[in-house]
Amino acid sequence: MNSTEATPRNWKREPMVWLLIGIPLSAVIMGVVMITLAIQSFSGLVVDDYYKKGKQINRVLARDQLAYELGLAAGLSLEAGGKIEIRFDPRVQFIPGDTIELKLIHATMPGLDQELQLRRNGTHLLRGVLKLPGEGRWNLFLQTEDWRLTGSLQYPEMATAELLPNYIPE
Repeated sequence: MNSTEATPRNWKREPMVWLLIGIPLSAVIMGVVMITLAIQSFSGLVVDDYYKKGKQINRVLARDQLAYELGLAAGLSLEAGGKIEIRFDPRVQFIPGDTIELKLIHATMPGLDQELQLRRNGTHLLRGVLKLPGEGRWNLFLQTEDWRLTGSLQYPEMATAELLPNYIPE
C-alpha cells in the first residue's frame, strides 16, 4: 500500500508564515522608532501670527539699510572660556546705541538659541561671555533698535565671523 498522505509540517519552518508575521511586526517597530525620534527631537513651534511677522519685514529692512548707510561692519571672535569679542571697523566714527544685543540662533535646533546684552568697552569694542551649548551652524545678529548686522558661524570649526549689513542697494 502506497499512501500519498503528507505529513504535517512544522509551522515554524514555513517561510510564508514568517513573511506574514514580519511585515506587520516591522511596521510596529518602525512606528515606535518614529514616535521616539519625534519626542526626543522637538524642533520648536511654527510662528502663530505669521501676518504680524510678515508686516515687520519693512522694519527689518530699514534697520539693515541704516547699518549699510552708516558703514557698520564688525568682526566676532570666540576665545577660550566662552569669551566673545566684537570689534567694529575702526573707520566708522559713530556707532549708535549704548546697549547692543547679540543673538545666536542655531540653524536647526531653536532650543539652543541665545541672547546676550553687550555694553561697549570703548568706541569700537564689545566684550561678553557666552558658552555655546552645541556645535553646528549659528546665525548671528548684532543689533539695536535702529540697526542690525548679520553673519554666520560654523562652531567649533570656526572661531571668527564677519558681521555685515544684510542690505543690497538698488
